Amino acid sequence: MGDTIIECGKGHVRWGTWVLGASVTTIKLGPRRLGWCPVGRHVSLLRRTDESQLTPAQRRELFGDT
Repeated sequence: MGDTIIECGKGHVRWGTWVLGASVTTIKLGPRRLGWCPVGRHVSLLRRTDESQLTPAQRRELFGDT
């Protein structure tokens, strides 16, 4: 499990590592990055997401709880 919640443009969420100022596997586009979403298996804009912004469905996906 990574240290940051990452959300793609289609709303898929996952744990990952987000290194500020550096990226080897994505293309930086300001605060977002173009990269592979392993949850939805597509290329998308990715962004860091705060836990408070998650929907109940996204919380279940990440934490397996309510």
